[in-house]
Amino acid sequence: MKNFIQFIAVLVGILFLSHAVAAEKVVVVPLKSAKKPRNVVTVSTEGGDFTDPVAAVNSITDATAENPRLVMIDPGIYTLTGTLVMKPFVTIAGSGRDGTTLTGAISTAAYDASSALVSGADNATLRDITIENTGGGAISIALYNYNSSPVIQNVTATASGGTYSYGVYNSSSSPIMTDVAASASGKAYSYDVFNSFSPSMTE
Repeated sequence: MKNFIQFIAVLVGILFLSHAVAAEKVVVVPLKSAKKPRNVVTVSTEGGDFTDPVAAVNSITDATAENPRLVMIDPGIYTLTGTLVMKPFVTIAGSGRDGTTLTGAISTAAYDASSALVSGADNATLRDITIENTGGGAISIALYNYNSSPVIQNVTATASGGTYSYGVYNSSSSPIMTDVAASASGKAYSYDVFNSFSPSMTE
């Protein structure tokens, strides 16, 4: 009888220990085996849906308030040959402004999106990224907003190389800018941030 009681006590102890260990276990699903959310488009130098951020954004045609979309950009430096035009209800998110950089030499003689690396849109968000336009022509703009008020969060915007350079150019726009570092250097003159309306700017 004594041996039986000892056996039961040992068995209970083992079961208790097994339960405690199981409670501490965390099930980790490998990223490659996880199903990607339907509303996410990925950009990466390899393994993403796209390697070009502009092509990734242009591929989205069904974004709405009820069906917002997210473009996730992996760490790396991505060289743009054309303006990245933001879209309503699309969030463009980098992997941190020290991790993801969009760069390009985009410049014309016009104060419009054709001189900008990124052009904003209403109900759109740009966050966690660095954008730099190295210009080379008359006008060089990193981020251009005209009649559009996107949300800009944790972004570094730099413009250089143009006769006239603008880090952020806001015309008839009221973007919400939080933790934005803007700088510009031009051959004739430059503005870190140019405002012709009333953006909201918070450090």
